[in-house]
Amino acid sequence: KVIQTTIHGETVQAAAGSFLEFGKGIIDAVYDLVPCVKPQIAFYEQYGHFGIKAFEETCAYAREKGLIVIADGKRNDIGTTAEAYAAAYLGEVPMFEGAVAESSFKVDALTVTPYLGYDGIKPFREACRKKGKGMFVLVKTSNPSSVDLQDQLLDEKAGEGFGLNGRLKNYELIAHLLESWGADEVGECGYSFMGAVVGATFPEQAQEIRA
Repeated sequence: KVIQTTIHGETVQAAAGSFLEFGKGIIDAVYDLVPCVKPQIAFYEQYGHFGIKAFEETCAYAREKGLIVIADGKRNDIGTTAEAYAAAYLGEVPMFEGAVAESSFKVDALTVTPYLGYDGIKPFREACRKKGKGMFVLVKTSNPSSVDLQDQLLDEKAGEGFGLNGRLKNYELIAHLLESWGADEVGECGYSFMGAVVGATFPEQAQEIRA
């Protein structure tokens, strides 16, 4: 903070610069201990283009240190908007006269919300397949009020398409859908590039979903 405010004053540029220096310090401390980092882009976005620049540079620095970088953006939409989100984080961005350029976000994976169904998942899935990236879909989130929606029991017919009897909870249906979306993408280690976000605040449900 002292260095940044001395250079830029009490500005959003100074705050964003402090984020970058702080993030680099964390990466320097852990890069030989952990396999990946997951910066949350909302904390950078609040500082405008200075924050976005700090996010880009933080992600690039982490990759230089050999870390896998997961952008915690929880993006989702449909159609061309979803395609633009996917291009921004996982693919190539369109340029002039049909040309493309690599995204400036140097990340390996992105968190995605599934609420819009497969229409909102497909553009991210295609970008991951094309560019060798990954995505993590929200299945059971860690916040207390997640039960209000994610734990609701569905009609018995919800599980019939998966050969299941009985009523599924909403998050269980999402887990089965996610498994089916990634079924054709399983690699030699037995995993696909489509992972699940499951909050550790619900350990019993995490065991069920893993099974």
